Amino acid sequence: MSLQKTGKKPWYERIPNTFVILFALIVFAAILTWVVPAGEFERVIGADGRSLIQPGTYHAVDQAPASLFDIFLSISKGLQGSANIIFMILLSSGAFKVINSTGALENSIGVMLRVINRSRIPATAVIILITFLFSALGLVVGPEIQIPFTIIGVSIALGLGYDLIVGLAMIVVGGGIGFATGPICASTIGTCDAICGLPLFSGMGLRTANWFCCTLVSSLVIAAYARRVKKDPSRSYTKDISTEGLGFSRSLDEYHIGSRDKLVLLVLLGLFLCLVIGPTVLGWYLDEMMTVFVIAAILTGFIAHYSADKAIGIFCQGAGEMFSAAMMVGMGRAIQVILENGHVLDTIVNALSAPLTNFGPYLAAILMTLVHGVIDFVIPSGSGQAAATMPLMFPVGQMVGLTDQTSILAFQVGAGISDLVYPTLGSLMAMCGIARVPFGQWVKFAIRVVLVLYPVCWAFLLLAVRINWGPF
Repeated sequence: MSLQKTGKKPWYERIPNTFVILFALIVFAAILTWVVPAGEFERVIGADGRSLIQPGTYHAVDQAPASLFDIFLSISKGLQGSANIIFMILLSSGAFKVINSTGALENSIGVMLRVINRSRIPATAVIILITFLFSALGLVVGPEIQIPFTIIGVSIALGLGYDLIVGLAMIVVGGGIGFATGPICASTIGTCDAICGLPLFSGMGLRTANWFCCTLVSSLVIAAYARRVKKDPSRSYTKDISTEGLGFSRSLDEYHIGSRDKLVLLVLLGLFLCLVIGPTVLGWYLDEMMTVFVIAAILTGFIAHYSADKAIGIFCQGAGEMFSAAMMVGMGRAIQVILENGHVLDTIVNALSAPLTNFGPYLAAILMTLVHGVIDFVIPSGSGQAAATMPLMFPVGQMVGLTDQTSILAFQVGAGISDLVYPTLGSLMAMCGIARVPFGQWVKFAIRVVLVLYPVCWAFLLLAVRINWGPF
């Protein structure tokens, strides 16, 4: 009997509001502090200032169960701990609201889509190109810096006749895969290399091949869904969600790029270059990125001849629209706060990693990705998980016959791919909010990407074990 006949909604439409999900996870984490034995590893401060686990030092400590008040207190502490990402979301959204208000972005995308339609470039090629573009950006910057570009992906997808999920996927999946599997990510690969003493960004060849294959396969999954939606819009997971204000306000033939539009686009290009060159060449991160967004908003206001009151009003409106997304980031961080304060996070890490020593290298490598995937739910930060787990995972890998390089690849796969479906990752929740895609509908689509990516990565991981992959 069909769902339509019974009147029963499909499972993904029955998933509660995202805030309800996050609060339920906070409560569950609090329950764990009562039932999971408390324990800690001894830690030392590494050369880069990170706190690193000392393998073999796990020991029991006094139980510190979370109280009812602690559950709510963790939200405040989570917001404080995520302040830099939260303000990044607010400032970047405000800046993009100012840029978008000029019409330059809509005009340029409209002209681009008109050229694509007239030249009959396959829409699938456009999807693959954009996914690769943001995957390349993800090689050098974290997903939180790509949040503001969500609106661009959505606008392009709607202009091509697709739905919100296609636009969201090109940014989230593309950027996520670049960050998860890329060979030159400083916060993940750099942290791991520093912990075990490997040359920085060594093993680039195999990682680059894995990144390319993962990006290509995932872009084809997005394109397949896009074709299905275009052929039958009723099969879209977001068919009942309003796209007002996200798509195009007039026909493609009416779009033209004026001299003022070109200046605004020049500001946008400079912003994009800063996002790439700043972290890779100048060592910039969130503080500097926030500064660039503010400067971009001010320059755009001058170019558009906005009064100070108008520019500030638009900026604040854009930031205000992202308040819920910013709150999601803080609530996701609150889960980790509860587990850390309850002294059960190290217990979970220890319990998940210890059994790996009972398996051979091939199976252990696969299981290591799954262990990192589970830990990633409570430690969604790539650099944070690397610092917390890799001092333990390197010795475990060596005991079962894995090279340190292979252990890093297993970490990349497990700690990165699962981010595509975890509500504890603040940037994902923020992007879903910007694209107006409920988390349940996103998971229904993204899970198929995850299920395709894991076998691809496992094939490279097994190859790494087979060739006894060394430093280079």
